[in-house]
Amino acid sequence: MTYGQILSEIWHKNKRYILFCITLCIAFSVLFYGDMTSVNASDMDGTGIVGSMGGSFGKVLAPIMSMGLFGGIDTSWMMIIMCVSSLGANIGGSSGITWLEKLSGFSFGIFDNLYICIFLLIWFGLPLVLKSFSKTNAVGCSIEAAQRKVNGIMMVIVIMAEMVMNTNPKCVVRAASGARRVLGYGVNALVCLLVLIVTLIIYFLVRYLFSLLDILMVPVCFFVPFVSFLWVLAKLAIIGFMILLAVYMPAVYVVLSLLLIILSACLFRTAYMAVKYFEAIYVKPLFKRIFGGFDSKKPFVAPKIPSKVREFLQGRNIQMVIPAYVLKEFPNLKGMHKWDRFWLVAENGTVYLVKPLFGKKGCWQIALRGTPAQKMFINSALPYYEIFHIYGSEEAIAQTFKRVPKMFHVVFSKEYFHRYDEIKQLTGFVDYADYKQYLKNSGAGQQMPG
Repeated sequence: MTYGQILSEIWHKNKRYILFCITLCIAFSVLFYGDMTSVNASDMDGTGIVGSMGGSFGKVLAPIMSMGLFGGIDTSWMMIIMCVSSLGANIGGSSGITWLEKLSGFSFGIFDNLYICIFLLIWFGLPLVLKSFSKTNAVGCSIEAAQRKVNGIMMVIVIMAEMVMNTNPKCVVRAASGARRVLGYGVNALVCLLVLIVTLIIYFLVRYLFSLLDILMVPVCFFVPFVSFLWVLAKLAIIGFMILLAVYMPAVYVVLSLLLIILSACLFRTAYMAVKYFEAIYVKPLFKRIFGGFDSKKPFVAPKIPSKVREFLQGRNIQMVIPAYVLKEFPNLKGMHKWDRFWLVAENGTVYLVKPLFGKKGCWQIALRGTPAQKMFINSALPYYEIFHIYGSEEAIAQTFKRVPKMFHVVFSKEYFHRYDEIKQLTGFVDYADYKQYLKNSGAGQQMPG
């Protein structure tokens, strides 16, 4: 999957969500403009945290870009840190604790509301607690994945609310008259909008990178005790370290932030494909199994099919169109990468994979054919359903500890649990478990499964 295909997919799948975020950004940019700070106006004399962070960077860019960067590393920890800091500031004046008394001089914008703090602590804290333990790590990841789109909108609202509650409009612009005033108003609003858009881009780039790291840690956390808890703390340590750099060594903070953003951009394609694969194959089935079970009438034609695929299949006698993911890169097929998403189509007894072509009309079609010499298998023994060929001898199938060499290997979700037998009939592929048992019993005169 190319970057263009990824961006196109993101746009088509999240069009309303993106337009909603942009509309909010434009509305806030027009209504609220000026110097954006992370603390109240009493710190504007340069003696507090904003001043120590350095000039216009500390006043304008650092607080906003930090929200995107830190939120991308771990949204839950970022929100919890802000909530805890605000609660500390609220009780700091009467606590007698030195560092809490220092916090009491700052404003935390929307986090100054006690009820908002409590709600955000529960919302973001629950999956964080579940992710801290090996046995519930996968459940925590599932809940967090289900919250993700809502969290993105909450991040947008929180960032803009912080801007609104810490806006110090430029009096010079307001005092100016005529065209000069309109020009100044427009420039400030445009700068505000651009900063918000940059913040969102940074947030999503970094978020996918750390989501990829979360995915890579899931099997490790399952087999190694306490690793899940240590990984949760590690992300807190990263955010805390970056915040300290932003306050005391802003130049180093800027360099490290840029390196992290560049790394996130370079790995974005891999991270995006891995996250989408993990969510579709592991997270959604697990989430549905925990909260209500699988849909017994799940449709064979997926509701969210790309428009190019719909046009490509229009007028054909289609029985099935479901998403399938490449588990192993196909030899001699350029453009087909691990975790890439295709559409598994059954049409009048033929089965093939379809993928929309970026920048061109039509789709890429790959036939899935089984022959007596090279059977196409379908298997349900793993956390997903798989379809594959076997290259080499079939003797490995019947041997317990022998690795089975699979090729042309794609998988689809366990959400089709109640319709698996129908899918087997539509595809006509050989059931792997039945065939394996046949090979084991072949000496006893058993008939080969159809």
